[in-house]
Amino acid sequence: MLEKAFTMTIQPAAPLLDIRKSGKTVTLASLCGVPLAEGGPVPALGQVVINSNLGHFEGPDLPCQTLRSLTRGNDVVYTAGQSHLQVTSRWRVFPDTGIVRRRDTLTNVGSEPATISRCLARIPFPSGTYEIYSQQSRWCHENQGAWNPLHAGDTVLRCVSGRTTLGGTPYACLHETHLDTGLIFHLLPEGNWIIRIRAVTIMDALPLAVAELGLNDENLRLELAPGASIKLPELLFQSLTGRQPHRAAPAFHRHVLKQYFQHAKPFAPVVYNTWFDEFERLDPARLKRQLKAAKTAGCEMFVIDAGWYGAGTSSWWAQAGDWREKTTTAFRGHMRRFADQVRAAGLKFGIWMEPERIGPDAPILKQHPDWFIPVPPSARINLEHPDAYAWLRNEIGRLVKTYGLAWMKLDFNFDVDTDPSGAELSGYTRRWYHLLDDVRAAYPRTFFEGCASGGLRSDLHTLIHHDSHFLSDTVKPIDVLRISQGAYLRLPPGRLGHWACLRSAGSLVPRYGLSTAQSPATLLVAGGALWEPAETVNLDFFLLTAMSGMLGFSGDMAGLPKPMLNDIALHVRFFKRWRRFLASSICHLLTPPEPMTEHNGWVVFQFQDPASTTSLVYVYRLGLASAVSAWPLRNLLPGKRYRITEGVRDRARSSAISGRELMDRGLPVKVAGSGGSRVCAAAIYRVERS
Repeated sequence: MLEKAFTMTIQPAAPLLDIRKSGKTVTLASLCGVPLAEGGPVPALGQVVINSNLGHFEGPDLPCQTLRSLTRGNDVVYTAGQSHLQVTSRWRVFPDTGIVRRRDTLTNVGSEPATISRCLARIPFPSGTYEIYSQQSRWCHENQGAWNPLHAGDTVLRCVSGRTTLGGTPYACLHETHLDTGLIFHLLPEGNWIIRIRAVTIMDALPLAVAELGLNDENLRLELAPGASIKLPELLFQSLTGRQPHRAAPAFHRHVLKQYFQHAKPFAPVVYNTWFDEFERLDPARLKRQLKAAKTAGCEMFVIDAGWYGAGTSSWWAQAGDWREKTTTAFRGHMRRFADQVRAAGLKFGIWMEPERIGPDAPILKQHPDWFIPVPPSARINLEHPDAYAWLRNEIGRLVKTYGLAWMKLDFNFDVDTDPSGAELSGYTRRWYHLLDDVRAAYPRTFFEGCASGGLRSDLHTLIHHDSHFLSDTVKPIDVLRISQGAYLRLPPGRLGHWACLRSAGSLVPRYGLSTAQSPATLLVAGGALWEPAETVNLDFFLLTAMSGMLGFSGDMAGLPKPMLNDIALHVRFFKRWRRFLASSICHLLTPPEPMTEHNGWVVFQFQDPASTTSLVYVYRLGLASAVSAWPLRNLLPGKRYRITEGVRDRARSSAISGRELMDRGLPVKVAGSGGSRVCAAAIYRVERS
């Protein structure tokens, strides 16, 4: 009999979903094993709230017409009084991961149009003392989580500008402090979104907590014609153990990989991108040297970032939307010739594009002003206009075919602003997803990478429609680790792109005890999204930070000493052997997420195939850290023995150790420079069944 691995089986104390019907009233008694409120004032009743020109509806105003029980879920149909508005809530449970999914559809079943200003899913919780975990997210500081009490009034997380992870992320945890129970909310945006958690007070009792989630209602004026429907954002729920959202991450990864990424590309090529070399300055002679170095390092893709396009003389920012080559700078109209040189060197070729933003100097803006919506100083394309959609679809296709593109980086560097249609960008976003699906189907050999000033639109729904998504514009290794910890709570880690951006300072910095001439070359990394300031770094630490997702490089690789380039190539060869594993793995966060301001301590990730339990364990020591000699692993087979191999050089680390010992006593680790050293260091361990 196959022995079961520990810790992955989800066994809540109550059913994953308990929906009860009495007459026309439906009660959500528990969700993911968490008891919910079964009574209270009207603002805490029911599972839906609607505002429209036909009235306000919640609680008893939304009687249940139908409750259909299914093998793994329920369908519930509500009617909003006499308004002819109907909501269908489709619930599905996934016992193998403990996930519950909800998707609501709002339909106008009447003969008159309706204007919707609010339609949110509602989850009511009993009286208690609650706290909320949410993530602040801004440029180069994405996914920064913190707990705050639900004291009074509303706690509101939302997106208002189309950048779905600017300000906050569509993720929250609600924890009852006395009972130590809680729920995790994941929202998959289709346009601007909102998560509102409200304290509802009844006399002298502790407040009820009421969560409302869905399409942002701040500027919502959605016109719903007779017979028309709108699907509202998909919601995923998990139970929360204590104040430890990171303990729920592996089950979430397992769920989303199975449900949304089964047909995704199995891995990404190792890419070199030109941006951190000299940014938008593109010198073909210099790029040929970078191409040679990238090949030596083991890169498989050479991508030209911003700066190659625009027939005018203004900046790359102002000419976005003019996807003709520059003729007086960069490749001077001969980028196709350079692409052929890349392919002749054995690499594939790619470019950067920002499809949705149109710069003020793009000719198409003057030729077809009706295709675009002003977002000063730029404009955004109106993808709900058929001709505008066709133009952009054709431009992407033209670029892929003209340059033989194997990679296209799709960036998004602006706030979309208020949606003049009143739909909170839901219609626009659906058309954008449709376009992405269209081009990915038409060009299956092209890798489409998502980016949004780094990670400012790195939600799960966006990731589903790309082949990968960039983590953040900051490439500082400690920042990358802290941002990754938060991202892994709500995204599958192996689908996120990481860059190792580096350049050599030569022997200008003397090593202690050596003269400048005797000192080895110093490796510099960008201290954020630019080279000022730059920092020195340990090469192994730096590379292992970038190797925990889809690996890429940028910077001046041609300026690196040959021994350093050879060491990078060794790491790349190791990564290539494991990248298919990483792209489909779950991740146990063996250390809880910490803020970017914390530059000391440990970060440990256990990437794992849940079927075989094979694991890659990344151990990072940041600055000053406590002495730790072993890290307990998770989800291993207790009675089986595992072979432990340290590093990328195939050195045998130790004899076989049982799964029970690895989970109880921990994986023995030794990271160079431990104790009082402020130099960051890292190690990697393979844990495989003997």
